[in-house]
Amino acid sequence: MKNKFGIAIDIGTSGIRAQALDLESSQVISTSITLRHPLPGANVVDHLHFAIEVGRDTAHDLLIEAINKVIESLNIDLGSVDRLAVCGNPIQLSLFHNIEIRDLAYWGEHALERLQVTPPSRDATITLPGEMGLKVNEKAEIFIPPAIKHEIGADALAMLVKSGVLEKQGIYLVSDFGTNAEIALIIDGEVYTCSAAAGPAIEGQMIEKGRLASPGAICDLELTDYGWKTLILDDDLMVRDGDVVDASNGKIISTSTDKIISTGITGTGVIAAFSLGLNTGLISIPKIKSDDHRIHLQDEIYLTEKDIFNIGKALGAFRAAHLTLAEEAGVLLDDIDAVYMAGASGFYVDALKSLDIGQIPPSSREIYQMGNTSLSLARDLVLDPALLDKLQTIAGQMRSKHIMLATSQTFEKIYSLELSLYDQGMPFWMYNEWLGRYGYQKIPPKESHPKIHRIFERDIPELGEEGLHIVKVGSLLEAEFEGCTECLTCIKNCPENAITMEDGVIMLRTDLCLGTACQRCVLACPEKVFKYGEFLKAEENNNS
Repeated sequence: MKNKFGIAIDIGTSGIRAQALDLESSQVISTSITLRHPLPGANVVDHLHFAIEVGRDTAHDLLIEAINKVIESLNIDLGSVDRLAVCGNPIQLSLFHNIEIRDLAYWGEHALERLQVTPPSRDATITLPGEMGLKVNEKAEIFIPPAIKHEIGADALAMLVKSGVLEKQGIYLVSDFGTNAEIALIIDGEVYTCSAAAGPAIEGQMIEKGRLASPGAICDLELTDYGWKTLILDDDLMVRDGDVVDASNGKIISTSTDKIISTGITGTGVIAAFSLGLNTGLISIPKIKSDDHRIHLQDEIYLTEKDIFNIGKALGAFRAAHLTLAEEAGVLLDDIDAVYMAGASGFYVDALKSLDIGQIPPSSREIYQMGNTSLSLARDLVLDPALLDKLQTIAGQMRSKHIMLATSQTFEKIYSLELSLYDQGMPFWMYNEWLGRYGYQKIPPKESHPKIHRIFERDIPELGEEGLHIVKVGSLLEAEFEGCTECLTCIKNCPENAITMEDGVIMLRTDLCLGTACQRCVLACPEKVFKYGEFLKAEENNNS
């Protein structure tokens, strides 16, 4: 008798994670991840804008093409897959399901009426592979968990359910530490939520030597009597000791016995460097006080002042979001009973360093690091399909209030102070003074002895007997622009080398492109003929 398999998938803003499961034993067989998202862009809003501008069908096809590559790499008989479950935020799941997305881009009923947009149902759904384009057993069932509201997705539901805070009395803060950070403040079961566009730096992107949490990435740093010791992820995503270096010049002080090589630095590593730099005086915001204005780490990995500013903006988004939620809910940050940190970044980061630099409230007394709750919930769904109805019931009964930070005057005022900190070097006492002038609570004192609970050894607790596979994704889009003089200005101005040209045809690598947040190609075109919305998949062009 053939084994029956299930596949759990997390579609994150920065990439895709998937696991193959044996449905009889409930054991993980293998794990696959991507280090980038297949759609152009540095955040979920970029993905949304790309899908609207280039076409929802194209965006859906690119995403499904990447997911098919990922599940193929799991090394199981795809014809024996009985169940799949997919988790992610509303934009990612809508693109996966290929349903209306414009209601997520435009705010307000009048705008939607004017555009003749009818918001689709985002309740719990069961569908089939053929409807999605997935290359597995055509009779397999695909489970898509519900959104709480159209702004609060299955990923937010995952962190609330897996943390258990909905059943507790007290005040709790739960954050998914990703590019588009989902944050919830729970007060005796009532939920206040927001999405803070922290930006890609929080996961190691938009950092010159940055990369996602993956083998070879510096994920933490420790201060020793001799220098900074690097901590690096190995092939199983376990943390190993790296070299000890002089961060001001890169001189190796002692070499690791593990002889592990660093290939880049994650967002958690950048946060660690930020914390150590402040505490040692190597960083005096916004400057790095080394001769070449860099922080030097192992194997010629370094951080620049631009990197420090980018991570500062991300940290500022977290702190401003925390303050905004607390002000909206009428509670003090000091009243929070426990903080839960979800996601790969929230798991691998040193919680004390997060507390030290404001990524979590400094008054946090009890801290739980949970790992990837989105993938975990998808796994639970694969093993127990009845959970889908339970999740729909939870979503329908939740008492929740979503705060749109983009339209919140409170967030706008507080985040402007954050930018003044990281861009202009505003002293922190002045920051607190301005909070008081605005009528907001001040940042509370730092807790000296917080209790930290790290629930697992890594953010994905089990990788399976076949271990971890890293999958490269991304496709080529093509366009020919009438009036193009082939001056190559677009290629020269692309910061990610995502554009090439052959015989007058512009080719765009989707996984490298920064999307609508950049568009230097469009802005630089001297003839003004470069049009982002005219790109089509290369296969479609070649078949036409």
